[in-house]
Amino acid sequence: MSAFARGVSNPFRNRLRTGVAVSLLATVIGLFAVLIQGALLARGQIASLEANVRTVIELREAGAFGTGGFGGDRPAGATDFSTATLAMVNRVPTARHITKVEEYVHAPQIDPSRPNAYAMVIGLRPGAPMRAIGEVDYENARVVAGRGFTERDEGEAIAVVGRLYARERLGVGAGAGRAAFENATLMLNGRPMRVIGIYATGNDFGDNHVFVPLETFRRIFSPGSKLSKIRVTVDSVVNVEAVAADLKRLPGVDAVTAAEQVATARMALGTMAAATLFGALLLFAIGGVLVVFVMALATRERVSEIGTLKALGAPNSEIVKQIVAEVFAIVVMAAAGAVFVAMVTVRIIEGAFGLELALGRDVLPLVVLGSFVFAVLGSLYPIVAGIRLSPVQAMRRT
Repeated sequence: MSAFARGVSNPFRNRLRTGVAVSLLATVIGLFAVLIQGALLARGQIASLEANVRTVIELREAGAFGTGGFGGDRPAGATDFSTATLAMVNRVPTARHITKVEEYVHAPQIDPSRPNAYAMVIGLRPGAPMRAIGEVDYENARVVAGRGFTERDEGEAIAVVGRLYARERLGVGAGAGRAAFENATLMLNGRPMRVIGIYATGNDFGDNHVFVPLETFRRIFSPGSKLSKIRVTVDSVVNVEAVAADLKRLPGVDAVTAAEQVATARMALGTMAAATLFGALLLFAIGGVLVVFVMALATRERVSEIGTLKALGAPNSEIVKQIVAEVFAIVVMAAAGAVFVAMVTVRIIEGAFGLELALGRDVLPLVVLGSFVFAVLGSLYPIVAGIRLSPVQAMRRT
């Protein structure tokens, strides 16, 4: 029997120990891959957030708190946050650098028939980005079923709802086809609204809103000229500070630039990325120790076998081949199990926390790379011990 064949068959000589070792190693590698994927996703979201909002300035009523400031608390007046603010925005000295102005109106919705059922109704101009209020900041809502608004939907009694809202209140899943929307309706302030689409942001808080056309919102909730948010897009990053300075001089307005807007999200996501990376490194260390321990134990058990092979004239290269083959056989089985562990873990995380942590193309290379490193670490001790072992020493130990 060749050295390679002996090495591959060696793990099956003690199936119980090998099964325990493979199961533990598969768990370590699978969780390691998921944590690394989570860290990469968090860093990617930071980069995406910065790229999407770096030329955007958010205007809100003076004194309103972050994403939770709804405005509308004071009677209409010259300095209130309203459609009059829109006119003032277009008259600032640097208005020539403003390429887009988006207006939004918010109204909280509470369902008395369900405990803790809270949602946000958001009115916007058809064609404007659907900006959902997420866990740390605004998030662009991505339509996953049906369709979004078009310019022809201005004033129509239609709505696009979040995935959580659709599932819990309408009984419609995100994977539903057009037929599921034919009879899907909801009531806003006693008015029936036809659901035309479902959006998703990746978290339950952001997926619990209802978007409606702005004029429809005004007709249903009668907010008058009041607005909740205005998003101003500047033509270039270079001009953001100048435009923001002019907007901050407007009465009754707080202007938040991209740097201020991203700060909270960066802190939260950065902390999350650091925590997941630390957990991945800890698991990596545990996996390395596990492989080394298993192979050290196997090497001690086979001292007499290795000594006999060397006494029969087997060169060190044959001993090394056998040890490497055994280690890689164990790690390959663990890698296959790690893929299963990673898939199950992702499903659990998605179900428990409502996060979209789908296994991407990066996960398989992570599993392979982690397995390869563990195999190398596990091979070092038995290779050194096997090369240094002499037949006489083997006989003395046995």
